[in-house]
Amino acid sequence: MHDRFPGIVLLVEDEPLVRLVVADVLIDADFRVIEAVNAAEALTVLEAGVEVDVLLTDVEMPSGINGYELAQLVSGRWPDIEILITSGREWPQQGDLPAGAAFLAKPCPNETLVSYVESAAKRVHAAKDARAAHDPSGSTDDTVVPFPKTG
Repeated sequence: MHDRFPGIVLLVEDEPLVRLVVADVLIDADFRVIEAVNAAEALTVLEAGVEVDVLLTDVEMPSGINGYELAQLVSGRWPDIEILITSGREWPQQGDLPAGAAFLAKPCPNETLVSYVESAAKRVHAAKDARAAHDPSGSTDDTVVPFPKTG
């Protein structure tokens, strides 16, 4: 599926205009974008089992958890998702970023944003391809039990 487009991005941004612009930039780069206004919406998407390659989240969000807390939750529950965090006002402190996450300061040039998202999506796809090479059946879910064929 990832041969047709570079990846699926879950964009978490509470500012509508910023979310619209970033989504347009990513869509122009052929990404599929799922938009969320806050961490609660983002978690609802992920808990529904929607496939996501990259989480791109702002730090400051009204009510509820912030982008750093969301990143930590996603890293723990969905370790295959790459995480990018952005902010124009709040830089990360020690321990804010989960392992492997990257921080981008706003404003971020469109080319830089797309480059970071592309790199993150490529890492996700490379990891999936490596897992598929070790599991020729293509099954990535150990809870699926195939029905035996009847004669």
